[in-house]
Amino acid sequence: MANHCYNTITITGNEAELETLHKLLTKEDGYIDFEHVLKREIPFGEIYDIVGTKWFAPDIELGDGELKLYGDSAWSPPVPLFEALARTYTSLKITMNFEEPGMGFGGELDIDSSGTEVLFEGSYWQYMAYLDYESFFQDALSELQYYIEDGHISTETGLKGHHIYKCVSKTDRPNLLKKLLELTGMERFTVTFEGNPHIQKQVFATSMDDLKQKNPKATIKRDNA
Repeated sequence: MANHCYNTITITGNEAELETLHKLLTKEDGYIDFEHVLKREIPFGEIYDIVGTKWFAPDIELGDGELKLYGDSAWSPPVPLFEALARTYTSLKITMNFEEPGMGFGGELDIDSSGTEVLFEGSYWQYMAYLDYESFFQDALSELQYYIEDGHISTETGLKGHHIYKCVSKTDRPNLLKKLLELTGMERFTVTFEGNPHIQKQVFATSMDDLKQKNPKATIKRDNA
């Protein structure tokens, strides 16, 4: 089963070309017939090169001088399909946003008859930060809280190495750590292990006693910073 890539596509341009394209895209109910739209046979082995996906099932709306498409495609966005349409309907300006959480990527493109401009392309979380940083920050907080409470992240080094943390702006990272400690009810401790006195770890724990039980020979100090 394919991963679902969610797409939001906005097309503007000459009204007659928009109406013609709308009729082509909506000939079949619930999906787009690629061969009908592109007016050519598409060998299955070449579908990703020609279309960018093996299926695309969007909702389609025409109104206020815009043609909008919202919906899932298989694995990747249908970029080649809309590049081909832009070469055919030369007045069209296409903005395509896409996100695929499973494989972890997202981006935004502008497409017209002259080619494709990549406005943004990156990991899923980088894309979320690009779209709406404030919403991203709250989502990042919730995700990282889960990872800490579930034990997947137990040290400050682990937190700083996490891909979501790296998408948070450097100026917001101290505030993020403060909020995470508040939400999880944990404190940060500096732990020096007997076998490695030159190596210290900043560890998240609910209490010093809990850490001492797990590491009876370690030196543990509460970090009040």
